[in-house]
Amino acid sequence: MVQLEEGDVQRTLIQVDFGDGIAVSYVNLSSMEDGIKHVYQNVGIFRVTVQVDNSLGSDSAVLYLHVTCPLEHVHLSLPFVTTKNKEVNATAVLWPSQVGTLTYVWWYGNNTEPLITLEGSISFKFTSEGMNTITVQVSAGNAILQDTKTIAVYEEFRSLRLAFSPNLDDYNPDIPEWRRDISRVIKKSLVEATGIPSQHILVAVLPGLPTAAELFVLPYQDGTRENKRSPEDLEQISEVLIHKLNQNLVHFELKPGVQVLVHAAHLTAAPLVDLTPTHSGSAMLMLLSVVFVGLAVFVIYKFKRRVALPSPPSPSAQPGDSSLRLQRPRPATPPSSPKRGSAGAQFAI
Repeated sequence: MVQLEEGDVQRTLIQVDFGDGIAVSYVNLSSMEDGIKHVYQNVGIFRVTVQVDNSLGSDSAVLYLHVTCPLEHVHLSLPFVTTKNKEVNATAVLWPSQVGTLTYVWWYGNNTEPLITLEGSISFKFTSEGMNTITVQVSAGNAILQDTKTIAVYEEFRSLRLAFSPNLDDYNPDIPEWRRDISRVIKKSLVEATGIPSQHILVAVLPGLPTAAELFVLPYQDGTRENKRSPEDLEQISEVLIHKLNQNLVHFELKPGVQVLVHAAHLTAAPLVDLTPTHSGSAMLMLLSVVFVGLAVFVIYKFKRRVALPSPPSPSAQPGDSSLRLQRPRPATPPSSPKRGSAGAQFAI
């Protein structure tokens, strides 16, 4: 490699390719004490090449640089509520997003052994109702970070989107801890305003602005599997909640002097899937009505086709007689001696 003397530095051309799509050239450097600096935006292995030219000649060098980044935060993303035997997707969201080679360890359900993957997403099903805990552990080098979430599993549930007075956005830092705390406050306000047992209500504040939340009405049951709410009960609970929300009776105090109003945004389709084997009575009645109307239209159409259209009267028709009949022509017979005043062949119309 060419050794650069102090007097030759100012006449040296240095070309550097950092391997990440950025290449620079340095001419007439005044000093090289601090070296050449570059900041990589992504992790990975990069091929760095250097080409040097001066009055003494030229030389080049190649360096493979492994760039890593420490993992700072892990967030487990999955639905708050799901239906039984429905596939659920769970994803580990990382910050920063690109850290390098990672190992994921998943704990969920009643499994005694974890699921180990190199991908940050898995799918699974729950075969029984109730509350379930899912934990993901992410290993990055010597560091291990984890996050835990709880998901409710039921055959049927109802959901309602909640909105808030605009002043709540001024105090929303959009972090998971704040969303969990506000969810508990909203749930307490709903229980106090409606008198509905807290076991039937689940509130989850959603990320982002403006602040919104999802209210779930659950068919809670005790350990003996008794006192489980029917779909009709869920509808009644939903109506009570909507009535109280529309009357502006649900509110909470964020801090002294700051009142936040909770109101209904819009209904969402829940349950997410229909697991009942039979169709509802209203749906069957609608189907029968459509079939009956179609059959009536078909019968009327066929009847109109059979009605004969009027035609000009024949010479043998009596004046004023407009009722004509169309008959099949009679078989031809040998001509007989025509009678006086009769035609040789007769056709009945």
